[in-house]
Amino acid sequence: MKKTIAVLLLFLPLAAAPGLTGCAARVRATAGIPARAADCIEYLRADLGRMFSDPALAGSQWSVEVLSLDRGDVLFELDRTRLVMPASNNKILTAAAALIRLGPEFRYETRLLAHGAVEEGTLRGDLIVVGSGDPTTAPRFHEGDPFGVFREWAALLRERGIHRIEGAIVGDGRAFPPPLIGRGWEWDDLAYGYAAPVSALQFNENAYTLEVAPGEAEGLPAAARCLPLPDYVRLDARVTTAPAGARGTLAIQRGEESESIIVRGSIALQAKPDRTTLAVESPTHYYLAALKKVFQEEGIDAAGAGISALDGTDEAIPAGAELLSRHLSPPLSEILKPLLKTSQNLYAETLVRTLGLAARQDGSFDAGRQVLQESLSAMALPPGTYAYADGSGLSRHNLLSADQLVRVLRYMYRHPYFPHFYDALPIAGVDGTIRGRLKGTKAENNVRGKTGTIAYVRCLSGYVRTGEGEMLAFAMLANNFLAPNRAVEYVQDSALERLANFRRN
Repeated sequence: MKKTIAVLLLFLPLAAAPGLTGCAARVRATAGIPARAADCIEYLRADLGRMFSDPALAGSQWSVEVLSLDRGDVLFELDRTRLVMPASNNKILTAAAALIRLGPEFRYETRLLAHGAVEEGTLRGDLIVVGSGDPTTAPRFHEGDPFGVFREWAALLRERGIHRIEGAIVGDGRAFPPPLIGRGWEWDDLAYGYAAPVSALQFNENAYTLEVAPGEAEGLPAAARCLPLPDYVRLDARVTTAPAGARGTLAIQRGEESESIIVRGSIALQAKPDRTTLAVESPTHYYLAALKKVFQEEGIDAAGAGISALDGTDEAIPAGAELLSRHLSPPLSEILKPLLKTSQNLYAETLVRTLGLAARQDGSFDAGRQVLQESLSAMALPPGTYAYADGSGLSRHNLLSADQLVRVLRYMYRHPYFPHFYDALPIAGVDGTIRGRLKGTKAENNVRGKTGTIAYVRCLSGYVRTGEGEMLAFAMLANNFLAPNRAVEYVQDSALERLANFRRN
């Protein structure tokens, strides 16, 4: 009976308890307000200890640490050196290393070249695109238009007097050699957009949207299409329209052929379209197909131009190719925002490879990881004390402790680039993956924290200011629980509200 009561209490909304000042906590386990700072800390530790030992999460594993960045003392810890899976908290390491090594003004460069003479408006040769990994050829960076950069290039060709391409449209994405997905990624994730492979040429975040809408009457076939390139993916859709109000079921899997998708099931009459983000298999070909489509729409005749990707390491850019455009991405300080705020996995995997490319002239994951490990060593994380299997945290082969994450957060707090790092983190109750959490509390618009979620893992790490303005770094990593994710979130949020209200005096 007691366990049942504890579970019910766990889901009470945060707003049910008003914000308290001084040493008092939202969990009213403390009698009176002590006068001494040492007593305040002891009461804080007692309250947090009760929160993290909630019986609803019995059997789970926690690694927790709260450190004062202004005073240097550990305010609370629970198995802080225990290695657990961090999920997307791994992006804290990736973002920190990238920011330090590349700098906030770093920009990706994509080159557009022409090989061949231009005669009577026709390029009698190939148009070549050479990429370095720019992930920002995507709607979020171009006012919702994934083709924005390509439209600029079409205008440039017209200005150069090129109205037809006789040769091929060639893509060079070899700056990032395979493998292009993370070690340990699970096979049933690979079809989805959050597991998109990386490439040195990336369009629309190497993903597309499968949209399924009901037919006009019950029993009729549903309408299915893939956006933003309807003809790129081979779509086998057998979805029927179910009665209004029925619960629709859609099953999606990749087909046997490359760049094909199978969808089966039903969708209710008058239901809103169902949209699922899926990953492409050949990012460079996807990029080139989108570029060719835009050229056609913008008055550049590319109907007869094939598309091809340079694959072999012995294939060279033809001598004498003319540089038409050197496109630069937005700065890294802006790229970090979708990486951390929306937890965009592709950006993390891209940055690891970019570290290797910039420092070693090797865009492989292994080279990037070596550079990252050098940066982490400067943060008191020596190699061999953690496991870093991918940049995003999608892999279950990653291992970190709360203490290690707090070390990174502390290092970044003292670094000149900290404002860029801090601005890129989600803000509680405001934006990113914690926009719906901690509303109506003193932690709202205060906590900056990175979430991490895979099966049986829920993490949150970042910064919070106390009631006296003292800056704290925290890491709260939960593994191996069977309760709903919201149960873990409640404990984390309760602890953060307690910290936001904490005063030493």
